[in-house]
Amino acid sequence: MKKQLKKITDITINELLNKDVIMPSIYFEKFNKNARTVNINLEDTSFVKELNNILIEDFNSIEKYMNEIEKNASLIRNAVKDTQNALLNKDIDTLTDIYSQMTKLEKEVTLLNRQLFVDDLTSSNNRKWIYNKFLNKKAEFKKSGVCVLIDISDFDYINNEYGTLLANNLIIFINNFLKESLKDENFDFKIARFFDSQFLIFIEDKKEKEVSNLIFNIKQLLINTTLKSKAGLVLRADYKYSISKYKENEDSKKIFEQLFYQIKEE
Repeated sequence: MKKQLKKITDITINELLNKDVIMPSIYFEKFNKNARTVNINLEDTSFVKELNNILIEDFNSIEKYMNEIEKNASLIRNAVKDTQNALLNKDIDTLTDIYSQMTKLEKEVTLLNRQLFVDDLTSSNNRKWIYNKFLNKKAEFKKSGVCVLIDISDFDYINNEYGTLLANNLIIFINNFLKESLKDENFDFKIARFFDSQFLIFIEDKKEKEVSNLIFNIKQLLINTTLKSKAGLVLRADYKYSISKYKENEDSKKIFEQLFYQIKEE
């Protein structure tokens, strides 16, 4: 059920990207319409119960995250005080213990960030990472660069025809293939899974033409790549891509809309 709700949410958000203001009524109207396309009855009591459980689960996750942040902030404050006293008293043992605590705290913070900003399936960045880490507080780009949208255009067909397991393996393969191809060309890049079948790649050290040539070559390689499951199923996916330059402090919404429009028109 949670995967279905995520799919409906992704479709709804994608449809509303070009809206400057999204009223709750508009969002729920779109959500209800898209829910019917995946055979979910919003009035079904079992659905309502499942939805409530999911909301409670998500709320508990956020609450746990905030509690961990509060706990870590308290540890840092105490560590600062202890460090000051240890330095004054030249207490080496206490300083060593504080260093050990800080190392442990660093690992906990890294884990928390991973849980919040990393896609579970691919271990790449997720959509939250884009809006909370990569962009500034106004959802503007922090630096100039080139953005690429990669779309598996027949993903829904593959998912429906061959099942979630094979579709997920395809996503993992694409993610790894993109990363390795960009690394081989010494590109400095960031990649994020934006929707189920779409990836955004951000490149800050190359010209648009250079990026375009590489992405075209990657697409050709992917199109000619045949994937085979352990059960002997063979498939070849189809792909689309779009590219746009962006400037420092430029509104990301404008760029993302351009990318999705180009994909739609291709």
